[in-house]
Amino acid sequence: MDNFWHIFFIWLHILGVALFVGPQFFLALAVIPATRQIEDMKSRVAAIRVVTRRFGYVGGAGLALIVAAGSYLIADWRNYYAVPDDIGFTDLRFGVVFIVKMSLLVAMLAIVALHMFYLGPKQIETMEAQANGERNTEEEVRKARIQSIAASATGLAIALVLMVMGAMLNTANWSMQPS
Repeated sequence: MDNFWHIFFIWLHILGVALFVGPQFFLALAVIPATRQIEDMKSRVAAIRVVTRRFGYVGGAGLALIVAAGSYLIADWRNYYAVPDDIGFTDLRFGVVFIVKMSLLVAMLAIVALHMFYLGPKQIETMEAQANGERNTEEEVRKARIQSIAASATGLAIALVLMVMGAMLNTANWSMQPS
């Protein structure tokens, strides 16, 4: 039964990653270029607002699955891999990689929060102001877009590194070696 739960929570963790990372690629490679084809700025802003809000729901659900499943997996790692109690967490590559992975996760979450609560809304507000004919230069819109893209790309790059580190952790013949 231990294998069942381990497999289930790995699957749940991977599902969370898919729900978090997949929509980022879709948004960057399909939605944003498609919305640039909408000439009416008010319609474009409205579409982006709806899509990004729904993206937030899907990505948030993905993050919740990642945290829930990851919590089980780290709580059970010693039992699953049959690691004796006298071996310290950082005595193995597993522990060192895990600590680095969690540090990067915190950095990624900070970047995601910055984008979600500041840069993204700032970009939409800047575009909306321009659509409403307010004094707003193209340079201001461009700057907001570049900041948003930089944060999104950085967050996605870190997410991809985290995925590699997850694969490293689950390669027991490598990760259970002394650090």
